[in-house]
Amino acid sequence: MANYGATTLAPPASATKERDHFKIFLKILYALSLAIYIYFLIDGLNYYRTTYQERPHHESYRELRPAGFRGHGFGILGSTMMLFMLFYSVRKRTRLFGDWGALSRWLDIHIYFGIMGPLFIILHTSFKVQGLVAVSFWSMVAVASSGILGRYLYLQIPRNRRGDELSLRQITELEENFSRDLQETLNLNEEKLHRLDEILKNRGGREPKALKLFLEMALSDLLRPFQVYRLKRLLAGELQLQEPYLHRAVQLAWRKIKLQRRTLALNQVQRLFHYWHVFHKPFAIIMYIIMLVHVGVAVWLGYAWVF
Repeated sequence: MANYGATTLAPPASATKERDHFKIFLKILYALSLAIYIYFLIDGLNYYRTTYQERPHHESYRELRPAGFRGHGFGILGSTMMLFMLFYSVRKRTRLFGDWGALSRWLDIHIYFGIMGPLFIILHTSFKVQGLVAVSFWSMVAVASSGILGRYLYLQIPRNRRGDELSLRQITELEENFSRDLQETLNLNEEKLHRLDEILKNRGGREPKALKLFLEMALSDLLRPFQVYRLKRLLAGELQLQEPYLHRAVQLAWRKIKLQRRTLALNQVQRLFHYWHVFHKPFAIIMYIIMLVHVGVAVWLGYAWVF
């Protein structure tokens, strides 16, 4: 059986365990980071809600203003996270760090920095931006917001465990593996296997129109529990399956349906992903240029933190 990642039926136990450990690590990292962020947000909420004109008279002004001890620290932390995001591009486009984990994990960390970095930058600005920095700030917001869409489109393209895109030949081979596993698991004859393939093809849908593609994918993901339930009832009725075979059949069949849908939409998703890059990159470049100018001017004017 080919080794094609998240859509693979039976990955090695060690690989599965390793992925599970990384997911747990990522959840803990997000939980701790968000808990710390919420603490600082609530702690300074009274100051952040104060009008811009009255802030110099607030008791926390020297601590929470952008040049204050905590406010400046938020800026350094957020900027550092934004710079760390660039390591993903280096890993993706060069051979550097090639042996340091799968590309998909680098993307997960890239997204983590892309979420937490802007959040701490918001605390650094104390929710007030103006002048040239406002351009960088809103570019950052555009980059972070579009990054969520980019991640979703990325997941719609069939990939292997390392995050590399599968070729059409590999996708076809993987789909054949699903059919073979279904036949072996359920001990189906050729007639029942053909009937099952027809059912799954109908459930897989038709090639979507470009304007409806994104909404159809999002709606399908939102309605997944209901679709899986309907698939379970359909397989139980058509093939007269019972547990524990029914549960395994639904798992395999749903993965095959998902692969069929993504294959049908592959060209359009790739086109959307290209347009996303066209939108995402200019804002990222503007954000980094103005951020570097802002940091350079601050250092030149003597706004050093505790260094």
